[in-house]
Amino acid sequence: MNIKKMLWTVLAGLVVVAAVLFGRGVSRGVSAAASTAPVGRSAGNPGAAVKIVEYTDFQCPACAKASDIMHEEVRRNAGKIFLELKYFPLPMHKNARRAAVVAECSLAQDKFWFMEKLLFSNQKSWEDLANPDDYFLSLARGIGCDDLKMMRCMSDSAVMARIDNSVREGQGRGVKATPTFFVNGKMVVGHQGLKDAVTEGLK
Repeated sequence: MNIKKMLWTVLAGLVVVAAVLFGRGVSRGVSAAASTAPVGRSAGNPGAAVKIVEYTDFQCPACAKASDIMHEEVRRNAGKIFLELKYFPLPMHKNARRAAVVAECSLAQDKFWFMEKLLFSNQKSWEDLANPDDYFLSLARGIGCDDLKMMRCMSDSAVMARIDNSVREGQGRGVKATPTFFVNGKMVVGHQGLKDAVTEGLK
């Protein structure tokens, strides 16, 4: 009987230890996933060795290409890259500033990266519109944004001021074209040199 009790005690102890270890593994998995999940206008691990700031224009075809490359790099190097996106609508692109406004308003409803993807993938549908707001609202509606909140936000002068502040910040850093990246502080203009800069930063 004593031997049976000892065996059951040992078995119970092993079950407890296994449960604790499994729980820690799940916790670590959740933490790792959370560290690379997009948050606000940023994506990736805030503690990553490679930190990238991107100044973008949603009406810029090169920025659409750069977005695909950048998100692929963040996914491929999970936990090693932190991306922060900032607005830099160019004067030559008549609807770029309104696109930045709708992106910022989508941020308020936790839909920023969904809207970023839609704006880039549908550039041809809105770039020449006389007034793109109705189209932008339809995109927002499609990703679950509240219409009334979006309309209020898109007419909010504080939102427009944030776009302008982002542009001024970029200009202060020497940004003149889009996309422009700062990879660990080093300026990279255009997407052609982006992969090389990321690879260098990961060494």
